[in-house]
Amino acid sequence: MEIVPLRQQPERSLEIAHLLHSEWSALQNWSSIARINERLLLRNHPDRSSFTLLADHADGSLMGTASVIEYELDDDPSRRFWLGEVFTPVAWRGKGVGSALVNACIQYARNDRMDSLWLYTPDKQSLYQRLGWREIEQREVSGEWVSVMVLNLAA
Repeated sequence: MEIVPLRQQPERSLEIAHLLHSEWSALQNWSSIARINERLLLRNHPDRSSFTLLADHADGSLMGTASVIEYELDDDPSRRFWLGEVFTPVAWRGKGVGSALVNACIQYARNDRMDSLWLYTPDKQSLYQRLGWREIEQREVSGEWVSVMVLNLAA
């Protein structure tokens, strides 16, 4: 498995958009492939701090993706960078791809001198706690109750 920034393979943004849409199309932010693709291209513009990473298999197939997004939830300006859109296709689940992508995002964020990362999840709290995240609050996002979690990168 090789983890690379989408900036190095921008032609794959539409492939990622299709995967995210196939998983979360019932949610408004992922209901349009074109809008997902547009967000990916904007997020990965060279002038932005945000980014998307992809995990590639040796045969070129996409094993998963994860992003660091600016102000995914924008109600608290102190919560700037969010881990999001962590996705592994069914064939690759349970093989450590998601954890590898999360850890790679953390390393990229540290290298960019981000002081913390935030995320929200409805059901993967134990995974993120094992990776060092701590729960801050529970709240409703897009009609779903989620845990908001933080990871301090300065430590």
